[in-house]
Formats: sequence, structure tokens, C-alpha cells
Amino acid sequence: MKEIKVAVIAHGLGMSRGYSGEGNVYYTVFEMLKERNIDFVAVSFSKPYDISIPSIYSIPFHLTRFDKYQRLLVYFSAKKVKPKLFFNASGILIPLSKIAPHIVYAGAPAISSVPSKYTRSLFWKLYLLPFKAILSNIKDEAKRAKIIANSFYSAKAIAETFEITQPQVIYPPVDVEFFSKAYHLGYRENMFVTIARFERGKMIENSLIFSSMSGIKGVIIGNLNDRKYFNELSKLKEKLKVDVKFLPNLPREEVLKYLSKAKIYFHPTIGEHFGIPIVEAMASGVIPIVPKESGSSELVPDFSYQNIEDAVRIAKDILVKDVSNLSKEMHEMAMSFHKNVFKKKIHEVISNYLM
Repeated sequence: MKEIKVAVIAHGLGMSRGYSGEGNVYYTVFEMLKERNIDFVAVSFSKPYDISIPSIYSIPFHLTRFDKYQRLLVYFSAKKVKPKLFFNASGILIPLSKIAPHIVYAGAPAISSVPSKYTRSLFWKLYLLPFKAILSNIKDEAKRAKIIANSFYSAKAIAETFEITQPQVIYPPVDVEFFSKAYHLGYRENMFVTIARFERGKMIENSLIFSSMSGIKGVIIGNLNDRKYFNELSKLKEKLKVDVKFLPNLPREEVLKYLSKAKIYFHPTIGEHFGIPIVEAMASGVIPIVPKESGSSELVPDFSYQNIEDAVRIAKDILVKDVSNLSKEMHEMAMSFHKNVFKKKIHEVISNYLM
């Protein structure tokens, strides 16, 4: 077997075919390595859906659940290869530095104190207990590995959790070229779009409450990951009597249609490490309203809300304006998140290990 220069830890390849922000990081890294003629292999715990990528995995079938634990279990797949470098796009400090240099691209740790589904209910707190115990035993990896954070919000949480110096920040790649197809300075409707997977941790109920309190119609777009939660949202929608459409598993080209219509993008997820859909919306010329408690507030602090009442006030202020100048400003800001910027910065980091 020829020498593998980079093993890319990408646990999610065996979990879903669907488009996601983390998946976009995987494929942008793969693309960069191919362009630079750097031999690589992808490493997942379960069998990847995409068989075109050279891969190593441990179980011969797809496993769509236990995301957090697959991020740990992928260690057993990684042990099968000895590359010059591990690039860990799954963001968990599995103990790989003893095998080869280990770069971790990470968001705020699930064991940190930042708000998430793991801090909101007893079920999720219990779910995370073994995960916390395992991570507490491998904290030294934070001192051995090189960590890159996906936002300053994440960098602060990483530093506090693992008691290390605040790591370097490289914002994730966004397909701004694709979403720029929806950009225009013409008429837009008084409506909002939310893009988030239909799963409990995304807090989509906040979008329904936002619609109820503001009277603004909207659409919610995302992969359907949790049918029970989707049904709960449907009941809440009926109870609140809001004009909101659910559009699960919508093709990406169809997403553009709604982004080209809307004035506002509303992001419901408190504690989001970054929020790639927010930049996608900005590239489309849509004005985002985002939680203050999130990495996305770094991008648009003037459109960040403390609570839903705050979000409603911001939205109503936007709707009475001619938004063309704001749309142009958002679009231009989004261009700095082009995937080529990410590729260049990541290559600058990994090249130091490949000489």
C-alpha cells in the first residue's frame, strides 16, 4: 500500500447522504487535497454512502444514529492507517497524536457550558454522560494536537473547556457561488426562511414562535432526521396557527427559489457554533437574524437577538426599509467565505506537516 499523506477523519460519511455544513467541510478538504495531488484516505466508523472517496471504516453498513459516539468510535478505524498527518474534520479529540500529527477542526465542544440540546433536557444530559467521561480521560490530546476553531465563539469554548490557549480560527467553507444564483436587488416578499435539519437540537420551534409573535409568514427547509420531532413541530404549527410551510428534503436548486423571494433569514439555534446556512442566505442577499449566543453573531452583530421579542423588533425594522443596500452588503460579506479561502488557509496549516 502506498504511503498515505493525510487521513481525513470524517465520521459522518457513514451517517447520511444529505447535505450538511460538516459534510461541506469534508468535501472541501477532499477537493483541496486532490487539487494539490496529496494522497489521502477518508476515515469513518461505518461504511460511507459515497463510495467514490477512498475510505477506511470499521463496520460494513451505514449507521445513522449515535453521532457523538461515532465521533469517538472512528478512532478504531483511524488506527488501521499510519499517515503523515491526521486531519480531523469530526472535531473530537480522539487520541491520534501518538500515531501521527493530529489537526482537529472543531466547533464548541459538546461538553462545554455553551447552550445546546445537551444542556436542555435530562435525556440528553444522560446520553452525554459516557461521552463526557471518555473525553475527560483524553483531555491531554488538546495539548498534543493542533486545534483550529470554526469561529471565535467556538475558540473561546474550546480554550475554557480544555484549559489551553485560544486556538486559531478559520471560518468554514460556504458554497457562495451556488447561493449567489438567488441574489438580486429586485422585489422581495415580507417572509422569512429558516434552513436547519429537522432534529431537536436545531430548536426549530423558535422559528414558529417567531412567526406567531411577528405575524411574518415563512418556510422551514431541511433534511428530515427526526420524524417524532417533525410531528411535534407540525402540532405546534397548528396550535399557533402560523403561516409557515415545512419543506423537508428539498433539492438544493429548489432552496434557491425561496431564498430569492425572502427578505429575512431567521436562525433558531441558540449556541450554534457557526451556522453555514446563515452565510448561504447572505450570499443570496437575504438579511439574517441570528442568536447573540452563537458564532453567527460575529458576522452580523447588528442583527443578533437576545430573545424572540428582540428578533421580532429587528425583523419589523427590516421590513419597513428598502433592503437593496442591505442585501448588497450581505452578499458582499458572504463572498469572504468562499471555499477557496478555506482551502488556502487549511493548506497553509497542513503543508507544515507534509514537508
